[in-house]
Amino acid sequence: MAKIISGTYKYQIDSKGRVRIPSRFKELLGRDLLIGYGAGEYLVVYNQDMIKKIFDKYAGVEVYDGDLYDSVREMSENLFPFECDNQDRYQIPVALRESVGLKGEIYFVGVLNKLEIWSEENYAKRKDKSVSQSRLGSFTGLK
Repeated sequence: MAKIISGTYKYQIDSKGRVRIPSRFKELLGRDLLIGYGAGEYLVVYNQDMIKKIFDKYAGVEVYDGDLYDSVREMSENLFPFECDNQDRYQIPVALRESVGLKGEIYFVGVLNKLEIWSEENYAKRKDKSVSQSRLGSFTGLK
C-alpha cells in the first residue's frame, strides 16, 4: 500500500529557522530529505524516492531546451539538505525561509507524496482563494 502524506498541522518556527516535523510526516518521509521551493509561495520537502523520480524525468534536459532547462536549473540550485539536529529539529535555509515569509506560526501540509511548508499569511491567502472555488472541482469527473 502506498504511503500517503495527508493532513495539516500548525507548528512554530524559531528565530533561527528551526522546526520540528510532525512525527506522522517524519515517519512517512524517511531520511535523507531535501527542501526547496514549491510552485507557489511555499516550500516542499522531498524524500529520496521523489528526488529520484524528478531526476529520472529531467536528467536528459539539455541547455538548448530553453525554459525547461531554466526551470530544472532553478530547482536544482535551490534544493538543500534538510537534516535533523540532535534535538529533533530541522534547519530551513535562510534564503528559502525569507523568500516565502516563514516566521512564527507555520503550516505543514501533506499532499499525497509531498510535504509542503507554508507561512501563516500565505496559507491563509491560499485558503481564502480555495474557499471561493468548488472543492475538488478541478478533478476530472468530480464536478
